[in-house]
Amino acid sequence: MFNGFNREATEFLAGIRANNNKQWFEEHKEIYKSKVYEPLCELAKELLIPYSEIDDMMVKAGRIYKDPFLSPEIRYRDTMWIYLRHEAYWWNKTPTFFFELSPEGAVYGFRISKPDASVLELLRQRLDNEQDEFFELMRGIEQDSDLEVLYETYKRPKAGAKPFNEKYYNIRSLSIHTRLTDGRTLYSRKLKDKVLDVYSRLFGIEEYFQSLIIEDGINKAKKEISHDDPMERAMPTAPKVDFMW
Repeated sequence: MFNGFNREATEFLAGIRANNNKQWFEEHKEIYKSKVYEPLCELAKELLIPYSEIDDMMVKAGRIYKDPFLSPEIRYRDTMWIYLRHEAYWWNKTPTFFFELSPEGAVYGFRISKPDASVLELLRQRLDNEQDEFFELMRGIEQDSDLEVLYETYKRPKAGAKPFNEKYYNIRSLSIHTRLTDGRTLYSRKLKDKVLDVYSRLFGIEEYFQSLIIEDGINKAKKEISHDDPMERAMPTAPKVDFMW
């Protein structure tokens, strides 16, 4: 059961930021396991529960060890994370609920970091309809004073934007989140409820982007089928191994 983090957790993350080496980590490894990683895993399990009946919804808690996304000089993470999303090969192309714990506190909400260009093209096609659901979803989100909305846009604007959709037409990535630095909440079980409350308020936009992912997958599958020549597929080919055919 998740009972909150405590000051030792954030102090450990501050410590590994200042002492990013194996010796310091090994000396404090038990604190990492008991105060950071184990509570993080418990929180991840409980965040999945309200979404457990949704097909292919999964949760993952990150580990502190180096991965390819870290700079060469960094050996350990100083920010721990949870991702809650539909299963996908590339997590950063997929709409994702996230939670991140750092020395400064917690950040949690929704993001889609690097969607395929074809997914964003579908978004623009939908935005050409002034009555599209996206506008209503974003209006509610932007009126929510608890939420911070960050866009990354294309450096070269896409042609075709109209006055009613130009605010969103050039979105390249999107993050909607809230920040928590209050230790009374961060260090208590109430944190789980705070996170789930934000996820529930962002569920509509998460599923909207998931619908784009699904539509894009269907379109790509149709293209593959249309380019698949049954005659060519039926033709025998010589084996790559060099022996008499």
